[in-house]
Parts: sequence; C-alpha cells; structure tokens
Amino acid sequence: MVKSKFPAKSAKSKKAVGAKLSPAKPAVISDFSKQKKPSKTPTAKALTATTLSSIISKLANRKVSFSGPPVMQLSARHPYDPAGLMDVYMPGRWDCTYDLVFMDVIRSTGPSPGEWEGSVIYAQFTAPAAGTYAIVVNFSGYQITLSLNGPWGNNTAYNATNASSSAAVALWAATSGQKLSFTVNCTGSILGYLQSIQVFQVG
Repeated sequence: MVKSKFPAKSAKSKKAVGAKLSPAKPAVISDFSKQKKPSKTPTAKALTATTLSSIISKLANRKVSFSGPPVMQLSARHPYDPAGLMDVYMPGRWDCTYDLVFMDVIRSTGPSPGEWEGSVIYAQFTAPAAGTYAIVVNFSGYQITLSLNGPWGNNTAYNATNASSSAAVALWAATSGQKLSFTVNCTGSILGYLQSIQVFQVG
C-alpha cells in the first residue's frame, strides 16, 4: 500500500514529474500478479510510421514528418540506452521471452485517494540535439487505458483487446542536452503489456 498519488522506485523517496513518491512499506507483488502468463500471448506491436505520423500531426496541429529509426527505444530486453533508461516499480512480470513488461493496473487499496497499488514506469531521456521529440509508448491489453505523464500533462490512449495494439503519444520541445523524466501507468482491466517506449525527433 502506498501513501502517495504515484509510487516511488524504492523506500528512499525519489522524484518523479510533479510528485514526490515514497511507499509506506516494501513492495509486495499484488494478487493480480498471479495471473501473469496469459493463455495466449497478447499482440503488442509498434505503430506503423504512417499511423504514428497521423497521430503526431494531430497533436502538433500541423503536418509532421520523421525519418529513420527512433533516437531511443526501450523494452523488456533493452531497458537501458545511451540516451536514457526505464525503471519499473512493481512490474507484474518482466518477460524477455516475449519482450513485454506486464503491468498491473493502478487500483485503490483504501478509502484515501492516495492509497493504491500497481505498476509504474519511470523513464528518462536526454535530447541529443535541440528540436521537437515524440515520446511514444506502445502497449496492448484487454480494456486498458495507458497514461503517459510528463511536462505536457497526462496523455492517454485506450486499447480494447489483447489482439490489438495502441500507443500513447506526447510531444516535447527540447534544447540540446536537456533531460526529460516521465512516468507511465495503466488503468482498466487486470494487466497492461508494454511493448516499447520510442522517442523520435520530428520535423
């Protein structure tokens, strides 16, 4: 049980965007985590360049283009990159076989809004050059809403079934060497499945 709006990485309070987080006691895997291996592996794929370009263009209110690979990509098999990294508080399962991070949804554990449990991703990225970057979180899961929280606010995306994939996207304008911290969590059914976090520089 955590006495805070968002969870901390450890018993020693660490900072996240917009909140100071510290658990009231050592992390205990939730009851939901007993259902970690689904009968059928969920489909979680990154969005195509065409679909992603359309989403980013709507966010920017202008036509946006990008080319080449992401400047950073994180996943279960690759949680660290020279440009950044991700830590996960109470992951439901860290599955390198399927390259997925299983995420327990955030749920209330008491009468106070600050009493809850679930999985939260803490990610960091350092901009290699000045420009606008698209932060993309690809995921799957049955009736899952994923929240991408950062200096832009709270951007969400909904996914209906384990056979489909979706992505939450945010835009961030940076100077060269500027550091970004952001968090990711899920609400809805039992489990969300993180496929990857990608960062693209867009023009």
